[in-house]
Amino acid sequence: MSPNSSFVLGALIAVLGILGLFLAARTMDPGMYVAGLIFAAFAVFFDFWLIKHWFDQAEAAAAREAHRHG
Repeated sequence: MSPNSSFVLGALIAVLGILGLFLAARTMDPGMYVAGLIFAAFAVFFDFWLIKHWFDQAEAAAAREAHRHG
């Protein structure tokens, strides 16, 4: 996945997480409250996973470059 598409996906997921928090804050139904919190938690974990994935790819590319140059 390219850095640009990762950024767009991360931003979209972050917006969905914020919407989940608004859902949890405004609802009277316990089920919707839990669903909103789950959306927000998923957004946080997914965005951190995207950051980890980006750094893992950068580290692998640096290792390949170092191995190629001996």
